[in-house]
Amino acid sequence: MNHDTGTAPPQLGPELVSSELLHRNARFDLRRDVVRLPSGLTQDLVWVDHPGAVGIAAVEEDGRLVLVRQYRHAVKQQLLEIPAGRLEPGEDRLQAAIRELEEETGLRAAEWRLLQDILPAPGFASERLSIYLARGLSPAGPQAAACDADEELSLERHAPSDLLAGLTTDAKTLIAAGLLLRAPSRAAEAPLAD
Repeated sequence: MNHDTGTAPPQLGPELVSSELLHRNARFDLRRDVVRLPSGLTQDLVWVDHPGAVGIAAVEEDGRLVLVRQYRHAVKQQLLEIPAGRLEPGEDRLQAAIRELEEETGLRAAEWRLLQDILPAPGFASERLSIYLARGLSPAGPQAAACDADEELSLERHAPSDLLAGLTTDAKTLIAAGLLLRAPSRAAEAPLAD
């Protein structure tokens, strides 16, 4: 909103003036872009170019969510979270969710449904995280995929309402719990096709 005139600015896209790769690693790229907005304002932005991720709201028969507790160094604490992980290059989002559920929990699900795509931190990252509902849980068995070598996880099970009451501060987990409680009919719809 233009506060001088009270009118909304035109909805044209910004012009990319320059773009520079600052750093690349196995997880993401760090970029610096200079953009010119339609108003003429120039912004110098450093942002994370992220491949995307998935999170899994794995719901047991009693309605509790299967969660992982793990150390997150950026915030220097153990967090209680829905199972989640980055996409591998070229990986389908649903296949990534199936893989992550098995790697992090040792479980498989008979039913899958996309609950919501979210943008966890659009002010500085391009990451799009797809939250899937997984139902009909069963042990993956002795051939279950192992979690990543650098992960140390423990499993817990909690009701979505307990998560929203302060049991976690993890955003994707709070969103998943809220989606399940706000629209239970979405959680009960027919599973996704294979």
